[in-house]
Amino acid sequence: MSTKNRNWKRHLTKALTVLLIFMVCLSILQWFIIGALFEFGSETLKDAMVRQAPEGVNRNDIINTFERVKSAAQQLPFSFITGKINLRKIKAAGEYALEANANETWDAEEINTLLGMLNAAVGYKQELSN
Repeated sequence: MSTKNRNWKRHLTKALTVLLIFMVCLSILQWFIIGALFEFGSETLKDAMVRQAPEGVNRNDIINTFERVKSAAQQLPFSFITGKINLRKIKAAGEYALEANANETWDAEEINTLLGMLNAAVGYKQELSN
């Protein structure tokens, strides 16, 4: 009886080991997919905003802000753990972007507000010029 029980435990251990390895591989794959989607979304939004940016918006500010967001997103999950990126603020900025761009045009105030939200999400403090 004890050899049968030992055999069963050995098979269970092997099955759980295979499942653990599979889950680790799956989590690594998800990590890369999330990073790629984050990068794709930020590049798409950056290009649209640069193209549609009206007078009163510095295009370099748009590019620099999205580069900061992309840099922080590439360091996920470590940037989240260390507090370099706040995903709640990124989500709020995304919701604001969808609402602000409902009419498919951006005005200067909407873009500047969105850039401020994204900068706050990655912990960048912009000095105000008077």
